Amino acid sequence: MEDNEVIIIGGGPAGAALGGYLSKAGIKNLIIDGANHPRKHVGESLVMSTYRVFKDLDFLEVMESERFVRKYGASWHAPNGKEFAAPFDQIEQEGIPQYYTYHVDRARFDLLLLKQAENLGSRVYQGVHVKKVLFENGRASGVRVNIGGKEMNIPSKVVIDASGRATILGNQLRLKKKDTLFDQYAVHAWFTGVDRGDGPTRNYIHIYFLPIERGWVWQIPINEAITSMGVVADKKVFRASFSDLSAYFSSSMQTNPRLQAAMREAVQITPFTPEGDYSYSMEKFVGNHWMMVGDAARFVDPIFSSGVSVALYSAKFASEQIQQAFATGDFSEAALKPYEDKLRKGVEVWYEFIRLYYKLMPLFTHFTQSPQHRLDIMRLLQGEVFERDETKVLDAMREYIQKVEASDSHLFKGHLTAVPID
Repeated sequence: MEDNEVIIIGGGPAGAALGGYLSKAGIKNLIIDGANHPRKHVGESLVMSTYRVFKDLDFLEVMESERFVRKYGASWHAPNGKEFAAPFDQIEQEGIPQYYTYHVDRARFDLLLLKQAENLGSRVYQGVHVKKVLFENGRASGVRVNIGGKEMNIPSKVVIDASGRATILGNQLRLKKKDTLFDQYAVHAWFTGVDRGDGPTRNYIHIYFLPIERGWVWQIPINEAITSMGVVADKKVFRASFSDLSAYFSSSMQTNPRLQAAMREAVQITPFTPEGDYSYSMEKFVGNHWMMVGDAARFVDPIFSSGVSVALYSAKFASEQIQQAFATGDFSEAALKPYEDKLRKGVEVWYEFIRLYYKLMPLFTHFTQSPQHRLDIMRLLQGEVFERDETKVLDAMREYIQKVEASDSHLFKGHLTAVPID
């Protein structure tokens, strides 16, 4: 089997995008995915910033021709019936001429992006399991795979872990650290007959607050008929109902009046799927001749649909660092470290935003409706977290929380959750 300059473990959005970027740069790469696509995957809503990566990879025409549902904004629904909508056309984003992104069927989306990488020049092996990353003299030198029941080694100059939450290299090197703050769990399924309402918010992503610890529900349109619904809560809330997912899901639907109305005529068409291990990070994202991208490096709570955006931008940043490494001949950890610094800084903005959001929960709309902070909130929601020097709205959210906590008589004291902010 011929040598490869780069081996990418995993053909999800991070691996496929990285393969596409490297192929366009003339760097030979092999994508090895243990699954055979299309494969089922949760995470069906994108953010606006993904447009730039799609453009880089000549993928926008595919997104449009496949007629994925256009996502023009987001809406939040409190248990008291109050609602707030945030249309994306309220701000302009550099390099993005459209005011919508997409909701996607991830099985189709992932397959299309993987095929695009192949069209751009990546070689793709599906249904091939990577057993481990090989090391020689302290550097990654290739992978051992299982093909048709036989194990063999495939050498390369650089190995990229894009294996998602399987975190192959992180587990092998014992670099994975669970987040002690977010211990969330989700239960989700697809439905027909969900009442999405009428008017411009019909195909928004809808977030429903629940009166349980860190509880919320997503409503994401997959196509005109099918809607993805998922309940997220602290794991200890979920654990008490683990034996009966249907009862847990159904009872959650009754705790928000707008949600209850939306689900009145809903018919479930897929089994309930539980998802855990929602937030973790690797101690480092790079080493000698290896890198981690997407969920293989860092995964944060999905409340703001950040997962695919992080995957795509990690691929973009990794490709830039890999191109520089090939230009200089230096694939050391030190040479690859600027990629980690850039990615970690951006993901930490997402993390802090999510942490403060969970602390505020229904009070979050105080900032989405504030003339002073609304546009900054919108920029974060649309994925503008990378390569920015300040996030003043996060400072304002912290100050607001501290003010409420400092006063025993504050009207909103009882509305803050137990999430620490220091």
